[in-house]
Amino acid sequence: MFKFPIKIILLALFSCLICTAYSGTVFAQDEDVKTLGEILNGPQETYGNDGKPLTSAVMANHYYKNCVAQDSLAFNEKELEILCGCTSAKMSEVLTVEEFKRLPIKNGKDARSKMMAFAYAPCIEYIIEDKVTRDCMRSNKLRDIIVGKSLVCGCVNDLFKKYLIADAKNIISRSTLHDPMTLNPLEYYFTGDGYTSQHRGFLESCNFKFRYERDN
Repeated sequence: MFKFPIKIILLALFSCLICTAYSGTVFAQDEDVKTLGEILNGPQETYGNDGKPLTSAVMANHYYKNCVAQDSLAFNEKELEILCGCTSAKMSEVLTVEEFKRLPIKNGKDARSKMMAFAYAPCIEYIIEDKVTRDCMRSNKLRDIIVGKSLVCGCVNDLFKKYLIADAKNIISRSTLHDPMTLNPLEYYFTGDGYTSQHRGFLESCNFKFRYERDN
């Protein structure tokens, strides 16, 4: 029986391992590239920096343009502009260029967490008033109120501000659990049953308070 010298066998095995490792690296790189969103992955020209060095301000402006262009079931155009504008402004202060680039990558969790904590969460209070008040004024529960709707909805808005600001961390956590890659967790919250139920409860409470004070 023909026997290969041990050195040749080891050399062949080593070569196979190198090839496998190289292939795995290429595959991993391909996988990584495929997970990048077009928003932050591409030539520098796509960031609108006109060939100049990238800065956090440039990246934040690029984020804003894509943020307001997204389809939203929760916010109208004005509300989206408020949320995106506030978030992008704070992002320019707390994120580095590299962190911006990691936002749409699967293993960019640290960058997304930093963005949520220091840029997105502080902006929640600015989006609440328009969104909550608009939904309140349209509610069928206030159909029989001719005068006083603004007082009731002002009450609902105040309760929501306290609730959302106090529970922002949990709201974001539940949303990112549903979609780990999200950069807009309020979209999930405002289109879910949690918001509808909370809004109904606050509206009933404020409506009762308004009627009681009016009748007494």
